[in-house]
Amino acid sequence: MTKIIPLPIETPFASGYVNAYVIIGKTVTLVDTGNPGKKSFEQLIFQLSKLDLKLSDLDHIVLTHMHTDHSGGMDLIQQEIRVPVYVHQLAKPLITNVKKEKKRIEDFFDDFVKLCGANPLKHQSRDKFLQGPWQDVHYLKDGDTVPLGGKPFKVEYVPGHSQTDLLLWDPETGDTLAGDHLMAELSVNAFIEPPIREGLDRPKPLLQYRKSLQKVRELPLKQMYPGHGKPFVNHTYFIDKKFSEQEKRCEYITNILSTGEKSIFEICQKLYPQLKGRAIFLGLSQIQGHLDLMETQQKVACREQLGINFYRLTK
Repeated sequence: MTKIIPLPIETPFASGYVNAYVIIGKTVTLVDTGNPGKKSFEQLIFQLSKLDLKLSDLDHIVLTHMHTDHSGGMDLIQQEIRVPVYVHQLAKPLITNVKKEKKRIEDFFDDFVKLCGANPLKHQSRDKFLQGPWQDVHYLKDGDTVPLGGKPFKVEYVPGHSQTDLLLWDPETGDTLAGDHLMAELSVNAFIEPPIREGLDRPKPLLQYRKSLQKVRELPLKQMYPGHGKPFVNHTYFIDKKFSEQEKRCEYITNILSTGEKSIFEICQKLYPQLKGRAIFLGLSQIQGHLDLMETQQKVACREQLGINFYRLTK
C-alpha cells in the first residue's frame, strides 16, 4: 500500500506553510523540497526523521513547479546526496543557464512593470536566490508516467500558476499531488512570465490556467494533496469556484474602468489598495491576467502611450 504523507514547512510568504510530500511504498519518493536556506532544509530533515527516514532513503525527487518555496531545497539536498530530480522540461533553462536566465526574467519584469505604469525600483519583487545547476535532472512532459513510492503516477502539464506546473495522479486510486495548481484554502495566482525564448509573445497565464483547470476537471481525481493547505476532495467544486472568482474579479475591473481608461497600476491601486511596495507586483500580475481574458472576450481594448499600456472598456 502506498502512503502519501504531507511534510509542512514554514515559508516567509502569506501562505504560511508549504507542503512537501513523501510517498512511501515499494520505494520512497519526495515531492517538492521547501524553501531555500538552512532553516527550511532542517525542517525537511526533521519531518523525514519523524518517519524514520533519511535523504539517503529517497529513490528520487519530483518537483511540481519551479517556484522557490517548492524547489528551493534542492541545492542543499544535492550537497548532501546525489539524488535524481524530475521536473517539467521548460525548467531546463532555469537549471542549466541560471544567471543568464535570471537576468532575462528580471529584464522582462522590469519592462512589464513599466508598461503597467509602475516603478520597477519600488514595485518589482526581486528574488536573490539562484537555483542550480543540479545534477542528474530528468525532464517530464505531458502524458509521461513517473513512479512515486514505486507506483506509476500520470503526469499532467497544467501551465498557468507557472510555466512549469505539473499535476501527478494515480489512475488506480485518484490520489493526486496537485502542487499549486488547485488549493481549497487559498486562491491561486496565474503569474506573468517571460516567453520561453526571445522573439515569442509572453504567455497569457490566466488563459492557460483556465484551460488547465478545464482539463483537470474532466479527470477522475479523488483525494487532492495541494502545495499549501490541507488535503481535500471534490476537485470539480473548487475548480468551478475558481472560475467564479475569476469572473467576479473581471466585474470589479469593469467597474473600475467604467470611469475611463486606466493603466494597470491605477487599476491595482483601486482594486488592491492594501498592497504596498514590492507586493504591488503581485497585483499587477493578477490584473494583467484578467485583462488578457477580458481582451479575448472583446470587453476591453489596450493602447500604449509613452511606454505605458492603458485599458478601456469596449462595451
